[in-house]
Amino acid sequence: MIASQIQQEEALLWERMKAGDTAAFGEISLRYYRLLFDYGRKFTKDRELIKDVIQDVLLLIWQKKGQIDSNENVKLYLLKIVRNRLYKELQKQQLRASEDYFEHLEVADSEEALIISTESTQSIIAKLNLHLKALPKRQQEVLFLKFYQDLTNDEIAEVMHINRQSVANLLHNGLRVLKARFFLTTLGFLLIAWSGQ
Repeated sequence: MIASQIQQEEALLWERMKAGDTAAFGEISLRYYRLLFDYGRKFTKDRELIKDVIQDVLLLIWQKKGQIDSNENVKLYLLKIVRNRLYKELQKQQLRASEDYFEHLEVADSEEALIISTESTQSIIAKLNLHLKALPKRQQEVLFLKFYQDLTNDEIAEVMHINRQSVANLLHNGLRVLKARFFLTTLGFLLIAWSGQ
């Protein structure tokens, strides 16, 4: 299914939900729950808090369905609301989100990665994951939204409440650091393998 068909399907679901269709609301909830939960885990390890926030957000959109703009991108709208609600809840509990923020960043397995199970591939993925965790939290968030959620720079800016240039800078700097660190790690791995022969 191509992106425009998915967007049309989402827009139709959104319209049906706005009209009071509980089945459409259920479909939206099921479709986005895992995405919202995974995104929430980037801010806190408290799974129950994340579940509560998602439940509150879904209840809120059902209650205010008539007030929601029909042109809203469903995915972006839900990500923004969950992010804002989670921040508010973390502030209420006087938790420092920066301590938990992205602590357990997990690289999502693609179908190809599941098929490929060689030790060298697993080692490379583990090293990349370590390098991702070493990045500043904002760079981790931008990279997650860009490459794991396939959002555009404008959409990321909207979700994170920053300007487009800041997104571009965070992406550029994060990728530059990853490239340099990953190159050095891979080079070291190859040198060790070569010297062992």
